[in-house]
Amino acid sequence: MRKALTLALIPFLSASFVFANNTVSSKIEEVTLFSNQAQIQRVTQTNLKEGLNQIQIQVDAYSVDSDSVSAKVYGVGEIYSVQLRQIPIKEAPQENIKKLEDKLQGLKDQKRVLTDRVSLLKKKEKFINSLLDFASVEIPKELKTEFPKPDDLERTLSFLDTSLSQINKNKESLAIEIRELDKDIKVTERELAALRRPLQKSKNVIEILFNSKKAQTVKIEASYLVYNAYWKPFYKVDVPLSLADVSLTMFSKINQKTGENWEKISLNISNVVPLRGVGLPTLSSWYLEPPHFKKENMARQPYTASRLTASEEAYDLEMGYGGVEVEEPAQFVQATSKELPLSFEYKLPQKLDIESQDKETILPLFSKTLEGEFFHYVVPKANTLTFLVCEATADKELLSGYLNVYFGGRFIGKTHLAEKKAGEDFNINLGADREVKVKREKIKDKTRETFFGKIERQTIIRDMEYKISIENLKSKPITIKVLDSIPVSKTDKVVVKDVKIRPKPKQEDYQDKEGVNLWEFNIKPKEKEEITIEFTITYPKDYPIYGL
Repeated sequence: MRKALTLALIPFLSASFVFANNTVSSKIEEVTLFSNQAQIQRVTQTNLKEGLNQIQIQVDAYSVDSDSVSAKVYGVGEIYSVQLRQIPIKEAPQENIKKLEDKLQGLKDQKRVLTDRVSLLKKKEKFINSLLDFASVEIPKELKTEFPKPDDLERTLSFLDTSLSQINKNKESLAIEIRELDKDIKVTERELAALRRPLQKSKNVIEILFNSKKAQTVKIEASYLVYNAYWKPFYKVDVPLSLADVSLTMFSKINQKTGENWEKISLNISNVVPLRGVGLPTLSSWYLEPPHFKKENMARQPYTASRLTASEEAYDLEMGYGGVEVEEPAQFVQATSKELPLSFEYKLPQKLDIESQDKETILPLFSKTLEGEFFHYVVPKANTLTFLVCEATADKELLSGYLNVYFGGRFIGKTHLAEKKAGEDFNINLGADREVKVKREKIKDKTRETFFGKIERQTIIRDMEYKISIENLKSKPITIKVLDSIPVSKTDKVVVKDVKIRPKPKQEDYQDKEGVNLWEFNIKPKEKEEITIEFTITYPKDYPIYGL
């Protein structure tokens, strides 16, 4: 049996010896980009001899997932193995690194030439200064017979002074050039640092062992996963001044520093969530424990803008274009959307070039028109500015990302769109409207008598009242949503009672936040609405209360 196996391996060993290093050039044809990696597909054609062929396809990427490597050979024969191998090299094979290294060397050479010129000017300056210093000292009598006449000396000194001025001017000009070169050198060094990887002493090749049944030309498709490439979504939303609808465009912001350029590729953008492990989640027992004391920060926190707070600029809704008739603006190119079992995938219609470098590439994926509900929104306790808001409904293609907001074609700010479930609403802030005035004021804060006879009580009773005024100065009716709150006690030492709210809020404990109330008003032009909130708070004397 051992003898038969040895005889069977002889042809293969002999073929491997003859065709041990058949390295072929290839081209990246298609890239599928995920949120943290990319799948690369290379294609090539090569001539094979009959028998066992060892084919090597070079991969310039820095970091390749060896387990992801696969290959298809379109020809008559059998694939014995496909694997990723590393071959030692002296220099990094990446073309971009070589270009940047040459550019950096050229910039340094230019700086050296300019520095030499500055050094020469300094020597000239030193020589001229020595002549001027000599002319200013007392001349010995024995030299006076040979020294130039006063007129000649004056002309000489004037010449030297002019030369000195020109030298200083040239030095300033060279200093500016050197500063600009230093900036270019730093930028190039940063780009190199972003592309280089430490100890880059080998190159990656995909090695394919193929037993060809005949001499033939075969096509090979090899695919593999690389890291240092990712995409993030961001959005542009444009609301017309007529408030008719909402135009939403989704873009992909691509960053690729894989080490290999993508030239004339077909690009797919996938929103699939790549698995970082194959195990399914597990569930532990649910134990109840006594509460652990946690010291709370009782200091009042500074106000931070919510997701609705962006620009504080107001825009005139009546603005127009002076009756000028203009053509319809060009639209962004649309990617082809394909729904997969676990995700969406967008195929860009054009061939693309994306170099491996430290910069972002932005490409549009789709545009769509959303129906929106428009209303004004104010949280007077936090900010008395009133914002115009569009509430739109998300679909299943919207991911988490930054949202650039345009109103009537004008950029007014950016916010962040949290990932939403299909059918869930999200709010878009369109800016502050200064024609809707809101004022929140404390109109009563009375501490009751705390003595019983001549004995001082140990409990403080405070009657408090707030008033919120909303005034519509616009020439059109508005719908406004107002958020405000009543205090909520977290201890039995502090009691909030006798709460009176007029008018009654549309929704109490809004968004499951205790004590937060929502009112909604339809206010006609030049009219006003008011909200009053009364309550009584009792708490022990010398017991600190924060937030009132």
